[in-house]
Amino acid sequence: QKLSKHVDQFTVAVDQVQRALEPILKQPLSEVLPKLSTIQRCELEALVAYSIDTLFWIYLKINGVPPKEHPVMKELQRIQRYIAKINAAKATVSTDGNGNGRTLQLDRDAADRFIKGALGSSSKR
Repeated sequence: QKLSKHVDQFTVAVDQVQRALEPILKQPLSEVLPKLSTIQRCELEALVAYSIDTLFWIYLKINGVPPKEHPVMKELQRIQRYIAKINAAKATVSTDGNGNGRTLQLDRDAADRFIKGALGSSSKR
């Protein structure tokens, strides 16, 4: 009775995961990644790596292997550190008000002044 309830809950959870991942799984990553910004690509690749390692962690647990002693635990921690770095990078990226990251623009006049100043100072030596 109790086991049946847990199996049903697990089935519901798996269905929810499948629905959540459906938009990503419809297309190959090679088609999805070029359409994303750099931050979005990093997030997606970290999500995929973390998901795969988490599923392997669950597999180990189900088969009686202590996952905390397995190398997969170090890999999960490594990916968590990358996720923290991605989040930190997202926090520092400026936005244009629409949630789009602004790109850096070269100030040509300022660059010309720097170059002329450097060339002028080197010819005076």
